[in-house]
Amino acid sequence: MDLSNVLIVHETEASARLRLVEHGYSPEIAAEIAVYLGQSTDLPDFVDDIASALRADNLAVEFVELDRLLDRLPDYSALKARTIIWSVTDGIRYYRGSTVSALSRLSGFACFGAPARAQHLCQDKFATLALAAAAGLRLAPTLLLEGTDEVAALGDWLHAKGPFFVKPNTLGAKIGIFADSRCADLAQARQCAQRLWTRYRDRSLIQTYVEGDDVRVSFMDTGGSLADQLGIDQLIGNAGSESGGAFMTMKDNETLSGARDTHGRRGAFGAGREAAFVPRMIDLRTAGDARSRAAVAEILGMTGRMARLAGLRDYFSMDFRIAGDGTATFFEFEVCPAVTIYDFQAYLQMLHGLSLGGALARALRISFGRSHSINEA
Repeated sequence: MDLSNVLIVHETEASARLRLVEHGYSPEIAAEIAVYLGQSTDLPDFVDDIASALRADNLAVEFVELDRLLDRLPDYSALKARTIIWSVTDGIRYYRGSTVSALSRLSGFACFGAPARAQHLCQDKFATLALAAAAGLRLAPTLLLEGTDEVAALGDWLHAKGPFFVKPNTLGAKIGIFADSRCADLAQARQCAQRLWTRYRDRSLIQTYVEGDDVRVSFMDTGGSLADQLGIDQLIGNAGSESGGAFMTMKDNETLSGARDTHGRRGAFGAGREAAFVPRMIDLRTAGDARSRAAVAEILGMTGRMARLAGLRDYFSMDFRIAGDGTATFFEFEVCPAVTIYDFQAYLQMLHGLSLGGALARALRISFGRSHSINEA
């Protein structure tokens, strides 16, 4: 049967905050963690674009809060053979959106996005890095800590030298990354790891600090090969950031997650915050310098291997950092990148020439077309 119905599920900041408080987090910390769901807060700004594009393609669409999904699914039971579900949130620990992929499979609905195994893996950065190492991706030596207790290590950690960088293992959106997350030595790094455990009850990664520039790889399948549809964009460091442009922090991201495009226009999420700086990005695929060409070649290879190993499809993003000679280091992937903010919006416009709604109209049909293949059995 042809696709006729699209169910777009979104997890709200309000529901996440409430649940975290009920489980013992302070309201302040619960609000910090819920920042991750800023894309859901900005979603109303894109409802008209998405709905009009899908309806123009003869697709009926409904937006449903995650906590109401179980109540709405029975109403679509008779339509399941012609319906696809898209969860605009991922996560399995602090957030619950990644459960939708497993629920969709159980209930017989097609699901847009990565399969359940990748949905549940992506939030665990250490497990992701271990898988990436098996695929031959370049990694920074990494130590996993729970408080100050060492749990596991990756890479040549015995010979690792500072400076080091400390970040939460399962939190995204730069949550828990502060200006002092770059540490001169292991003693300082362990103090930061203990702070993250006390503050968020999250394990920490201590990694050797990689000098260079952040690169975001973006993908939405609107037709064509993986390599041809990858956006590879370098984020330009800005002296106005909390770290002076060396790396992004939580304070920076609280404002940039609300920037709807590369001109820094504010969305609902960032409207009440003073912008750290106007985001700027460089499309490395169109840059002509030797460093960019070297970085693109490495990133294309590593992205392809990681996507195949993890089973990524439909849409995703990956984070790399490139050194002065273009050498690329892999850090993490996201199965549900923030499609409402500046980097993904710029990718859709520059590479696909489409709005979010227009891109989704194509991508949802492509995804639905393979939802009943033998590999989905």
